Amino acid sequence: MQSVDPAGLGAAEQALLASAQGLLNRDGARVWLKAGGLQARTLESLVPRPVLESVPGPWAVIASNRSRLGPFITCNVADHSLNLATSLAGQRGWLVVDASLRSQALALGLHEAMDARGAKPGAFARHGKQAARGILIHQPPSKALHLRDLAVALGAWVDFEPSHPDDTPLATMVRELGPGTDVLGWGSDEREFVGAVSQGGGWVLPADWALNLSAHRWLKPATTPRVESAPPPSPPRLGERVVAFVISDGDNLQWLLGRFTEAPGFWASPRRGSFAVTWELAPQLRRWAPAADGWLRTTATAQDAFVGGPSGGGYYFPHWHPDPVKAAHASARLLSEAGLTVTSVLNDGGDPGEVASLLANPGVEGVLYKDYAPYNRRRGAITWHQGKPVVAYRYLLWEQRRADGSLRPDWLPEGVAAAVASQPADPKGSDDAYALIQVHAWSFAKQGGPMEAIHDTIQRLPPGTRVVTAPVLIRWLQEFRAPR
Repeated sequence: MQSVDPAGLGAAEQALLASAQGLLNRDGARVWLKAGGLQARTLESLVPRPVLESVPGPWAVIASNRSRLGPFITCNVADHSLNLATSLAGQRGWLVVDASLRSQALALGLHEAMDARGAKPGAFARHGKQAARGILIHQPPSKALHLRDLAVALGAWVDFEPSHPDDTPLATMVRELGPGTDVLGWGSDEREFVGAVSQGGGWVLPADWALNLSAHRWLKPATTPRVESAPPPSPPRLGERVVAFVISDGDNLQWLLGRFTEAPGFWASPRRGSFAVTWELAPQLRRWAPAADGWLRTTATAQDAFVGGPSGGGYYFPHWHPDPVKAAHASARLLSEAGLTVTSVLNDGGDPGEVASLLANPGVEGVLYKDYAPYNRRRGAITWHQGKPVVAYRYLLWEQRRADGSLRPDWLPEGVAAAVASQPADPKGSDDAYALIQVHAWSFAKQGGPMEAIHDTIQRLPPGTRVVTAPVLIRWLQEFRAPR
């Protein structure tokens, strides 16, 4: 496998490298971009470990694989012609060459097949029918390297926030690419972006800073991951309260593959294993990066548990989706493939009843429900469907600032612990004895990250508080609180 360090490359060479990587990785992992975090750990854990041949840059990759690479399409990496060029390159097997590199490409003997500069709006209407079904890359031209290898490898359409009247709206693009379309990338406004994808019948996989996905999908775990299992906890008793801490944003593929495993406030925390914690996890990590997913499962402690990231198979708003029943069934299938029985659902404008179709699937045991803002709008309310609970978040552990700039005290460790102390201590007699606590992944950086914030909160909890994983909390609710 050829290995390239992309550090120091300009946008033009980044786009060229991404297209070459995508073309060469269409039927196997041949080109790898040097990266840290879980990406590096994935390579180190493979048996046999791949032999990496270091090459200095995109031109060296092209020269050494000349027989596998065809002509090129010219673009301007500073504008939307880059996205059109990436889309057509994937469809037709072309390299992507910025105008500044055109003469160098011609001198190497490469043939120019097309010039995408100055293309008129409405490109998806003209060329979208030839794009791969079921996938869309939503990426700004300012990111010339990240995620583009996957777009080229799969022949996926690449676009970003269409603005011209002749451009196809995002929801329409998703709809035309087929039900359940995976939209990899991100948008400028989360609510508008996820809402449009939801309306189109798809879901989002945050991945706009992802590298090497064209290679990751070929890297399989050497063996079936062995996950350490915790002994069943003793049942809750009178005088106890039950809480579960769930760390958000695990649906973020780029973060899981990036510094997540190295950051001391996350997977690398020295606290991990000393208390129960639940991690949101993208079920599709197993599809797009199976060896990386296996590494996480293998290195989990008995105190770590995983639940699906919102809202199951991908991030979408059930309330906005044109066919939430079909989406629920697809989510349940992906959750099952990932070995997950509980998932978070993040909804906007709807209510917990809209996840009933998800719970109707036999493999889904419960749902952790959050409204778009705030996540804990329903204050821990529990509803039931076929004996399975939908549990709303009761508290948030989050550095949220008020209008005057001060932090909300009720969302800080001392505030959350005080609120838990006010709950009834009767887990067999009251739903209010249970609390899901959403831990904001991007808060408490100065304190040491979310794991330190959880530890701080646990130290302040009243005596008799049971800290369990979310799947255990779901199981206890089913056993002790389900309607009879």
